[in-house]
Amino acid sequence: MMSDQLTVQEKPKNTPVLASAQSLIEMAITNGADIDKLEKLMALQERYDAKNAKSSYLQAVSMFQTKCPVIITKKQGHGYKYAPLGDIVSQIKDMLFHCGLSYRFEQEQEGSVTRVKCVISHIEGHSESLTMEGGPDNQMSKQGNKVKTDIQATGSTSTYLRRYTLTGALGIVTADEDSDGRVASSM
Repeated sequence: MMSDQLTVQEKPKNTPVLASAQSLIEMAITNGADIDKLEKLMALQERYDAKNAKSSYLQAVSMFQTKCPVIITKKQGHGYKYAPLGDIVSQIKDMLFHCGLSYRFEQEQEGSVTRVKCVISHIEGHSESLTMEGGPDNQMSKQGNKVKTDIQATGSTSTYLRRYTLTGALGIVTADEDSDGRVASSM
């Protein structure tokens, strides 16, 4: 027969109690610690907070990856299919929110090279990023003429880099609609 009573065991009296870095700072201030000791304790607190934030970030990314579906490549490119950035974002934005994650892009232009960094951040403050760069997407027609203006070619590169840094930073997988027959199940 099961009992609904909860048994509480007392901690042995000689067991040390670990103080948080914040409580150590408070004790140091109360005891008149010098500025050097306070700075060391604050650095300890920052390392502790950063470690916890990274752990939370990794848990959130792991949760996101278990919930994120394979993104289907439906848009026809030049001889291939791909998932446009807007399609990817529309499928992942709610999952990102529920996992406490967000993304942003930072972009630089050096001459003809476009550099895009995708920064994935967690609500507890930890961020990680992936950077890619490339030249303008200067597609040529069969007649040898440019298909895009210079700004269109740079914009195309920017969009391409945003798509691939986002999927790479989050570990998102894309696949053809009919790939289910070719992909072996791991279950």
